[in-house]
Amino acid sequence: MKRILATDTAKKLNKKVKVSGWAQKVRDHGGLVFIDLRDWSGIVQVVVDEKDKEPFEIAQKVGMEYVISVEGEVIEREDDLKNSQIETGNIEIKAEKVEILNESKPLPFPLTEDGRDIDERVRYKYRFLDIRRQRVRDIIEKRHNILNFVVNWFSKNGFVQVPTPILTVSSPEGARDFLVPSRIYPGRFYALPQAPQQYKQLLMVGGLDKYFQIAPCFRDEDPRSDRHYGTFYQVDAELSFVNKDEVFESIEPFFKEVVEEMTDKKLKEYPIPRIPYREMMENYGSDKADLRFDMKLTDLTESFKSTGMDVFKNVDCVKGILVNRDFTRKEIDDLTEEMKQYGAKGLAWLKLSEKNEEFDGPIAKFFEKDTSKNIIDAFESNDYSIGGQQTIFAIAGKSEDVNEQMGILRSKMGDLLELKDPNVIAFAWVVDFDMFEWNEDTQNWDFIHNPFSMPSGGLEALKNQKPDEIKAQQYDFVGNGFELLSGSIRNHHPETFIEAFKICGYSEEETRQQFGHMISSFEYGAPPHGGYALGLDRFLMILLDEDNIREVYAFPMSGAQETMTGAPREVSEEVLKELKLKIIK
Repeated sequence: MKRILATDTAKKLNKKVKVSGWAQKVRDHGGLVFIDLRDWSGIVQVVVDEKDKEPFEIAQKVGMEYVISVEGEVIEREDDLKNSQIETGNIEIKAEKVEILNESKPLPFPLTEDGRDIDERVRYKYRFLDIRRQRVRDIIEKRHNILNFVVNWFSKNGFVQVPTPILTVSSPEGARDFLVPSRIYPGRFYALPQAPQQYKQLLMVGGLDKYFQIAPCFRDEDPRSDRHYGTFYQVDAELSFVNKDEVFESIEPFFKEVVEEMTDKKLKEYPIPRIPYREMMENYGSDKADLRFDMKLTDLTESFKSTGMDVFKNVDCVKGILVNRDFTRKEIDDLTEEMKQYGAKGLAWLKLSEKNEEFDGPIAKFFEKDTSKNIIDAFESNDYSIGGQQTIFAIAGKSEDVNEQMGILRSKMGDLLELKDPNVIAFAWVVDFDMFEWNEDTQNWDFIHNPFSMPSGGLEALKNQKPDEIKAQQYDFVGNGFELLSGSIRNHHPETFIEAFKICGYSEEETRQQFGHMISSFEYGAPPHGGYALGLDRFLMILLDEDNIREVYAFPMSGAQETMTGAPREVSEEVLKELKLKIIK
């Protein structure tokens, strides 16, 4: 008899079936043994009667997570025993044959809950068990469905999928490379690609109109909750003969459709807004701010200076937020200490009185009526509503530091007041980035983002403008507090390419040594082109309501280790000798 999936038994009433899977739960009621059999599709209840001697004796030996096979008739459950919580809740299988295919040792942890309370290093060590958990199983299947959606959407919209090399050359792209020693060419190394950036540009030079792939990328960066160590995946795309607006228009429908068709979430705004980088920082304190809630940073510099308080006399900037909540003194003290960890010298606070005309708090006496009114007017002009229990928090210091610190505080308030609606996604394009930034450590200019971006104004801007005045045709795409996509219109002119690297301290010879293949290709007629890379795993984290990016991988890394296999591990002296390598301890 051919095996069928557990959930398919719901359509086989009064028919003989065969199912196989794991015993999720076993209940011995004396004359009856009930087994919840689980396979990839779900659960079906099996009942074994003592009247059927042979299967009953075997069923009594079945333990948790034993692998079993069952043959029997699908019968309807009695009305008071039906279970509306599962797909097969109206039926059960009356077993005629039970076979134990494999036994199981006692589990290191239960599989019936979502597993979030279990130490991840333990879960990942036994990931082959953790995958049996319903939450993890659902993530794997949803990831599969979304990946299929990606491939189908891009193919339908004229993009051609092209795989690019995994063994490539090392290049300065912002993160540490993973190097692979060559056996055939001793002393030389391949690099695993941080991204297919150079290859996709070369495909444009080769005449492709639209390229994409779901590309594995490799970067030796420290892990965090939204960045997986070592390997991650991105939806990589490039288009010829486009400008920035045309790139945006080509991908925005994808985000709308994937949210509407693959989730129960709603977009806060469509078409997707475009916000200049400096405006994003001034209003929200982050270039990837969560825009599901407003709470703009409000400039209070002149009002606070007018109080005469020494702490505010000579500061560059004072910014504040207005929070619709009253806080205890302990809560404020805890917040103050927390913000000091981010570099803030302190946290000023004021409570609005019931009349909303005067302030309460230890520094309220320094604020005259006109100053208080100016502060309230500033908040109202920044889309705040005044009324009820409200608290003002403010930080003073250098403008850039204040923006960043207030952005962190704003995000904390969004969590505390539950303003981050999990059923809403707020996307935005961030545009008009600076091309270069000064590196105090190296005393040189660095590329802020992709070194392959075209500067606004092209070669003329590179030669005639100061580096800190030059904008890049670079753009980011953010959602719910995360950077999801980064891209640019590419630098495709040989002279412009070389000049951009000169500003960062590279001679023409050094640039040609690193990127000679790209410069050479540009010299044979490169079309204007641009593209982007969507961080697929981070996007999935948002779509699937996971707080940690590691949860969207079938086999995640924890602390730069794959704990199930023990990678990275030492290799034998024979392997090192063959590669002409020696370990120096």
